[in-house]
Amino acid sequence: MRSEDSANMYDNEYLGKKSLNKPKFLSLSLFLLLQGEFISVIGNMIYEIGLGFWVLAFTGSTAIMGTLMAVSLVPSVLLSPFAGVIADRSNRKKLMVSMDIIRGITIIIVAIAAYFQILQLWEVFIAGIILGVCGAFFNPAAISILPKMVPKEKLTNVNSLFGIANTGADIMGNSIGGIAYVIIGAPLMFLFNGLSFIISGILTNFAKIPKNIESEITSQNFISDLKESITFIKNLKGLSSILLIFSITSFLEHMTIVLLIPLFQTSPGLGPAKYGISMASFTMGMLLSMIILSVVNLESSKKAPLMFICLCLSNLCFIAFALTNEFYVMITLLFLAGIAESVIAVFIMSSLQSIVPDNMMGKFIGIVEMLIMSLTPLAMVTGGFLAELFPIKTIFLVCFTASFLVSINLFFIPSFRKFITFNPEKQDITDLMS
Repeated sequence: MRSEDSANMYDNEYLGKKSLNKPKFLSLSLFLLLQGEFISVIGNMIYEIGLGFWVLAFTGSTAIMGTLMAVSLVPSVLLSPFAGVIADRSNRKKLMVSMDIIRGITIIIVAIAAYFQILQLWEVFIAGIILGVCGAFFNPAAISILPKMVPKEKLTNVNSLFGIANTGADIMGNSIGGIAYVIIGAPLMFLFNGLSFIISGILTNFAKIPKNIESEITSQNFISDLKESITFIKNLKGLSSILLIFSITSFLEHMTIVLLIPLFQTSPGLGPAKYGISMASFTMGMLLSMIILSVVNLESSKKAPLMFICLCLSNLCFIAFALTNEFYVMITLLFLAGIAESVIAVFIMSSLQSIVPDNMMGKFIGIVEMLIMSLTPLAMVTGGFLAELFPIKTIFLVCFTASFLVSINLFFIPSFRKFITFNPEKQDITDLMS
């Protein structure tokens, strides 16, 4: 089949004609989903902070801490493509609710064990695996429902709204997380997260989410769906090169993410409270950026140059972060990096949701997540072990310098500009197909 015919097949069969009855931009159901997102992210952030400091206090090892974070990601990486197929062929709302409830119950059990001081490291690892499995099924379902709930030309705005919910929750979680660990301890922090997932599941259950076409999942159509998505990815010009670059930068960045808590815990004059302030500063930058993106209808032609500026700004801020010991300079740099990171995330997600057909969204996102995140567990383990051999700030400096040099190559790929500036109102998907 010629590439043009293939493109037309996707365009006509899956994208269809523009509906006269477009979904509303804002609705009660969208508000319920936003509330659920906000509550669960606050809880999750508090849990991660509490768990990080608990593991570090329990073991004193950055290597074990990195391994624990990696273990929770392995199921998500391995299961993402398969979970995406299931999300496209099953009731996405029921899938999201059930994953939230399972995660909530799991973390409440961890909280009870920690409260009675019987929590063991292996139990935390098992809980991490369960959370990873649930996340693998929840994420593609959650991403897939948004294009059905709002007009495509509003995807940047609605992704920014969800970004606001996420980053606002991050600010609250980070702001109180370090202090909460000192005042109430890890067990109650764990309990809060467990309850937040339960509440999120209840709110999602009350939301009216447009149903996707459910169908029986068999080994034959399972394999067929995966092949269809892989073919779609191959036919998008330059996507393989784009995914390779994001995979490398993701690897480098996750080597440092696992070391943030040890950096603040071991650096004189920092500690848990200042860790919380620093992460809150980063997420406040993200929040400011997403508030602007949620109300401003940016012209598609301006997205590529803005994306380039933000990629450079983000990496340069993190490089400077590694070179300073001044706390107020550190939080300023993190604030600026947060602004840049949110623009990058919103533009990429909005472009994907505009391009990919609804019945393929879950499995497409699953495959893309697997390709980009496949090296993340290794990155976290590597970062943890390297921190026992080299200064943490040296690792930061090397990783973000390399990330900067790799990421600027995106703008030498012509198809990347077309991808970021794609406008579903004026362009056809055939413009992006090889």
